[in-house]
Amino acid sequence: MNQFSKNYLSSYRIFSRTLDELIPNKKINMIVKLSSISLFGLPFTHEEGHRSVLTHKGIGSISQPFFNSKGAAYVKGVRDNELIKLRNTDLPNFARLHSAGLESDYMIANRIEELIVFEEESYKVLKEEYLLRKFGIISYHLTTLIPSLSPNIKEEDNELKRDIVGHDIWGFVRYLHRPNMPFYRYTQFDDLTNIEKKYAKGLAFKSFTNLLSPILLGKSSFDIYPDLKGNFSIGHSLSPFGDYFEQNFYLFYKNKYKIIFYIREFMNRDKTFLASGVKLHNYKWSKKVATSFGLDIWNQPDNLSFTTTNNKLGGNIYLKLNHFTYQNKGNFIKGIGLFTEIFYKTDGFLPEFASLESDFGLRFGLSISY
Repeated sequence: MNQFSKNYLSSYRIFSRTLDELIPNKKINMIVKLSSISLFGLPFTHEEGHRSVLTHKGIGSISQPFFNSKGAAYVKGVRDNELIKLRNTDLPNFARLHSAGLESDYMIANRIEELIVFEEESYKVLKEEYLLRKFGIISYHLTTLIPSLSPNIKEEDNELKRDIVGHDIWGFVRYLHRPNMPFYRYTQFDDLTNIEKKYAKGLAFKSFTNLLSPILLGKSSFDIYPDLKGNFSIGHSLSPFGDYFEQNFYLFYKNKYKIIFYIREFMNRDKTFLASGVKLHNYKWSKKVATSFGLDIWNQPDNLSFTTTNNKLGGNIYLKLNHFTYQNKGNFIKGIGLFTEIFYKTDGFLPEFASLESDFGLRFGLSISY
């Protein structure tokens, strides 16, 4: 999910910049961008978010990221017995299978905030993408408050043609509360118990906190002290064991030090668990060498359970090094180089990270600046 979202956002930035040059008319430009994101960008990344969970678990699937006649995009090609096995043996990943699309939407919006605050991209280029990501999350939750907004889709006779989860939120809520109930994919709002409906409506009202950011109004940063600028955003998203609030604080010192600090409040059914993290983003040691460093620490429910009050401490640490071997600020491609990234993560949920178990990774790749 992490790499796919990064590649999509990079592609969209090139698309948006090119469109600004080709279509100077603001109204037509905006219509083209909004249409492209709504019909392709959002469903494409949202469905890939779902599919990334299956890929990590070794379950094959097919993405159909185009709206059908019912107004739904699918991930399909998975048999019921594969999903039942995942639910019975790994409920956190099964729950995340439902929530991963919205997780992807939320993290893309966060990445856009970093680009705007740290002046790596203009608000003009990313405005439509950012606004639709934010309002897309809220509009999905709005179907809980107004169920008639959601298309009433019946399960196809051929299980391989069915969407893997149906309505993301209603299925997510139903299986968190009743993991052992008879299996079916397409949960309707009336399938939920009164307790589950109340919980789902609570998630919907919480989702409106995603509007709490000056960046939505085009304010990239505030002057705090001489040489120090900053901004913030408040958000809400889902986790494999419930949901969480998040407060992000961005600091930009001397146009060189880019620091992100966040606080999260994870919530399962009965308890709140605190988490925090800090990141030094793309610090340039020289014209050709830049590095990023991050540290995350969390308290989360033991075994990522929706019902437990027991907690487990965990964390993640990573270091990324970029070395640009080619640079030319006068060209469209301003730099080409190589990056190396190393990380270690303990058991637990970290947005966009594939594994819910402990994980160690070493990554290499091509880095392009434009």
